[in-house]
Amino acid sequence: MSRFSLPTATKTPADALPNVNPDTLREFAAGAKEHRATQEPLPWEKFDPDAPPRHNVSVRLNDYQLAVLQYLAKKADASQQKILNRILVPALAHQVKESDGRKS
Repeated sequence: MSRFSLPTATKTPADALPNVNPDTLREFAAGAKEHRATQEPLPWEKFDPDAPPRHNVSVRLNDYQLAVLQYLAKKADASQQKILNRILVPALAHQVKESDGRKS
């Protein structure tokens, strides 16, 4: 007869396990899924925000909106493009923060 033996699996008594609130466990699991999703890099993070512009985007405006833009450009003594950039870029960053809760 061999003197070698494998240890028997020890079972933890059910009363030794901590009590877990099912709602708390669900919240934890949902938070883990959300955290994982927010770890994905944002599409623009690979670009330099201070790089010179290389792309054009057409913005369709009606006569009223164009008149407002022209007024603001004339008042600020700046191009319409600069006025749009001053307004649009911060508005885009703000929109991302509101919609995702992410850092822009």
